[in-house]
Amino acid sequence: MSVISANVSDIKCDGETISGLQSIEFRIMRNRQNIHRIGSDERLGVDYGPMYVVGSLRVRSTYPKFDTILIKGQAEVTPFQLVVDLKTSALGTKAWGQAVKTLTFDECYLEDKTFTMDANGIGISVYTFTSTRIREQ
Repeated sequence: MSVISANVSDIKCDGETISGLQSIEFRIMRNRQNIHRIGSDERLGVDYGPMYVVGSLRVRSTYPKFDTILIKGQAEVTPFQLVVDLKTSALGTKAWGQAVKTLTFDECYLEDKTFTMDANGIGISVYTFTSTRIREQ
C-alpha cells in the first residue's frame, strides 16, 4: 500500500507548477437516468449520459495565470491542462517521493474564483474548473 503525500506531489497547469497550491478536489459527474418498466415500480436498468469533471484548486494568495484567464474576453479564452503527479510519503511500501500515479485533466475551463482572508491568516483563492475528461496513468 502506498500513502500519497501532498507535500511531495506536484500539480502543473500547462507544464507550469502552481506555486502556493494548498489542495485540489474533484468529482466525476455522470448524468444517469433510471429506466422503468411500464406498470412496475422497480428499476429495469440505467441510462448514462455525458460525463465531465468538476474540481477546485485552493491556492495561497493567488495564481496570476488563472486570474488572467478569468478576465479574458470570451473569444480569447482557451482550454488548459492540469497534470497531477501523486507521490508517496515515507509511509507505506514505496520510497519517499516515488510516483504512484498521474492524473491528467484535459480541456479545462475556469468557472469562477472566490477569495477569502481572515484576521489571523493569509489570503486563499479557490478556483473552480471543469474538465472534459480525466486520465489516470
